[in-house]
Amino acid sequence: MSLQHLSFDSISEAELVRLVTDSVGESKTLEYKEMFMVRDDAQKQEFLSDISALANTDGGDFLLGMKAIKGVAADLVGLKNLVPDDCHGRIENLLRDSLHPRVSGIQIKTLALTNGNHATIIRVPRSFAAPHMVRHQGITRFCGRNSSGKYDLDVHQLRSAFLANDTLSERLKAFRIERINRLLSGNSPVRLVGEHLLVFHLLPIIGGRADSRISTPSLNRLLSEHTPQPIGAHGWGPSLNFDGLLVTAQADKEFHAYVQVMRTGFIESVEALTLEPKHSHQPGQPPMRIIPGIAWEQRIIKAVPSYIKSLEVLGLQPPYVASLSLLNVRGYTMYAGPGHVGNGHHPVDRDHLLTDEILIESTTESPERLLRPLFDQVWNACGWLGSINYDDAGNWIERH
Repeated sequence: MSLQHLSFDSISEAELVRLVTDSVGESKTLEYKEMFMVRDDAQKQEFLSDISALANTDGGDFLLGMKAIKGVAADLVGLKNLVPDDCHGRIENLLRDSLHPRVSGIQIKTLALTNGNHATIIRVPRSFAAPHMVRHQGITRFCGRNSSGKYDLDVHQLRSAFLANDTLSERLKAFRIERINRLLSGNSPVRLVGEHLLVFHLLPIIGGRADSRISTPSLNRLLSEHTPQPIGAHGWGPSLNFDGLLVTAQADKEFHAYVQVMRTGFIESVEALTLEPKHSHQPGQPPMRIIPGIAWEQRIIKAVPSYIKSLEVLGLQPPYVASLSLLNVRGYTMYAGPGHVGNGHHPVDRDHLLTDEILIESTTESPERLLRPLFDQVWNACGWLGSINYDDAGNWIERH
């Protein structure tokens, strides 16, 4: 038994007393709290985690004022000296400010009990915008709920939750494809020197929400505190544009790279020199169409920490979705160096290489380790088992 079979408006003191009479225990859709304690940050984080866990799973009711013994309803003691309007306002403000994205459809009601106290019921719907993240005072947390209570989602559960949200997943994919198509049609923020492009996208999950938008003051703060670095650039200049913050790199008045930070927080980094055909040292030979086995990884690894730092300045915490795209590379081979022959001559069999997206759940790992699945997939396209720039322990080694 729970309260889910009742319409929210029909919940009365008698129904709450029946939870005690019938010894109804907490469940996947029912949580009890004897007191409403949100005075300090730890208490607020705990309350937010309880609410988000319900929203991220099957929804349910959060009952304040119920004493429980080992999870079983024991006494409807109520909340003393409660001012309902004040309580509701505090709850609504806390949920609005610290759950991302906002959970729509939450209902709150307070009942005056016969003992002079109050009971507050918060009904949380199952959210189709899940997973919702608790973000409060620098702490981020994703929670789910089962019959034993709430728990932190691990990376596999988190990945499943995101993939289950088809709307969000499709929005992220659609953004990437739309940006790739713009680049292929020559419609980039600046005119680049070449057409063989190395593209890196880093998309904070929260940026895929329809209500997510970075304000101009936040972009100005990023402009003053940290400038994201274009791939392979030694100098760059930032400016605001219609889409957000644009950082460009140029030489001899020609643009060879840029970083665009969108108002959703999505980051696009594009570079046009690494994949340009190289002049052959042998007279009469056509330019070499190669992916330089060391340089392309090295340049991305060097740039990515600045993108993560940019998202942190903007208050956009993981998880992130990352991907690589190599455009106009049909017939290219991977150049692994003079000591490596054979597989490196296997040509790319399509115009564009668009890697799978990877989920970055935490940035505590080095960028080399985070990016390895993307590098491996590009090496696979050239006939290799994976990037040869990693040792047996998974560490990136700078070969010469």
